Amino acid sequence: MKSAGGRLLAGLELDRKAPQPLHRQLYAQLRTQILTGALPSGTRLPSTRTLVSELGISRITVVSAFEQLTAEGFLRSRAGDGTYVDTLWSEAIPQQPMPRPPLSERGAATSSRGTDLFSEAPHSWAPSETESFVASQVASSAFPAATWKRLLARHAGRTDPTLIGYSDPHGHRALREAIADYVNDVRGLGCTADQVIVTSGAQQAFNVLAVLLLDVGDSVIVEDPGHISGRLAFQSLGCPVRGVPVDEEGAVPPEMLGEPGPGYDDGGSPARLACLTPARQHPLGIAMSPARRAEWIAWAQRNGAWIVEDDCDSELRYRGKLLPTLFGLDLSRHVITVGSFSKVLAPSIRLGYCVLPEDLVEPFASASSVIGRPPAMVLQAALADFLTEGHLHAHLRRTRRLYSARQDALLQAIDEQLGHRIDAAPVDSGLHVIGWLREDANDIAVARGLAAGGVYTYPLGEYRVTRQLPPALLIGFAGTAEEHMPYAVGRMAAAWDRWERAKAGS
Repeated sequence: MKSAGGRLLAGLELDRKAPQPLHRQLYAQLRTQILTGALPSGTRLPSTRTLVSELGISRITVVSAFEQLTAEGFLRSRAGDGTYVDTLWSEAIPQQPMPRPPLSERGAATSSRGTDLFSEAPHSWAPSETESFVASQVASSAFPAATWKRLLARHAGRTDPTLIGYSDPHGHRALREAIADYVNDVRGLGCTADQVIVTSGAQQAFNVLAVLLLDVGDSVIVEDPGHISGRLAFQSLGCPVRGVPVDEEGAVPPEMLGEPGPGYDDGGSPARLACLTPARQHPLGIAMSPARRAEWIAWAQRNGAWIVEDDCDSELRYRGKLLPTLFGLDLSRHVITVGSFSKVLAPSIRLGYCVLPEDLVEPFASASSVIGRPPAMVLQAALADFLTEGHLHAHLRRTRRLYSARQDALLQAIDEQLGHRIDAAPVDSGLHVIGWLREDANDIAVARGLAAGGVYTYPLGEYRVTRQLPPALLIGFAGTAEEHMPYAVGRMAAAWDRWERAKAGS
């Protein structure tokens, strides 16, 4: 027997100014009400004529929404009796929120970074402003946009299979050759193009190496304080990390600390892998001495362990000569070098590389193709031309001069406006200086207080593993124009004063 009326559906609200068509709005709102239980199974809906009158819309709009909901099993029509909510979804889906399973141990380790300052700063800083103290920020105004656009256009219209098909998991051959020439010239690696694999930045390389070289529970050595990205890749695999201290010669090998100790598992066995930043220790900026490099290579050979050499910021050197890489010094092939073009060009290009011993190349390529496809071939082809035509060398010469001047301006402004709070010294390479706090304060709290005032730095405390460290801030200088630096540091000083007053008044 035909039932009278039907649900009033007073909660429906359609917006004619919205970009979404009216029939999609009606469909989405009815679907949500069914899934949440607001329209339970068996509910009779108003007739299309009623909805046309009440909502002021056309009949075709209502019919289109009903037809889509019927096709997806949300509604069913009874001949001569109207349209009803079907049982397919309304009874299968719980009407109340139900508890979900927690993150896996790997997921929890990957997503745990201490405070939210790292994720907050790059997004909260407005790119239209002329200052940024984010330690990884490059000078966007210095990016060679015209050259990059021309090189992209050169390859964007190609339709050959090598450019628009599934790409080689090793990377574009021309780019691998260009990278090999580049790292042999600039860093003295002594590798061939066959040992180079293109990655979507250093992080992908760390993730692949973690899967390729480690089993769950294998101990990994990291610097303390040390680079966070590599550490998270190993922790997310379920590998305990053991921090080794950093002195004036770089990371200290485990044997110098006593056995068993950092770098050894609970049974006293040596670590399976060490992740080091010898060219420019991140975050402290120390270049590892030749003697210390030899000690680490001997440690890897003696213990049958791997060394992952994170060559971050190595090209951005303002004074002195670069020391040879661990990869170039290690004849026994226990070292893997990871590099990226994020700091020398731009992070959004997402192009990096991994230089491997010959016998690891194919396993790495296979693991990489499972974890994630290589970067877009158009980008790889454009970067290959950028390297072979000498544009990167020219860009590096310009940015070295630019960043050196910006660093000098930062240090002068700090001395004049924040000298009573910060002790900062020049660095020979990289994109940030270490600002040691003159007071024994919590650097994470200081960074959070500055962030509340719109000024973003990274606290040194975020980089530690277990060691207690003097408080300091990583203060980037590459993203702020030289002439604007006094104003930018003034903003930092003002934000610091406001935070101190707020803290004293609480």
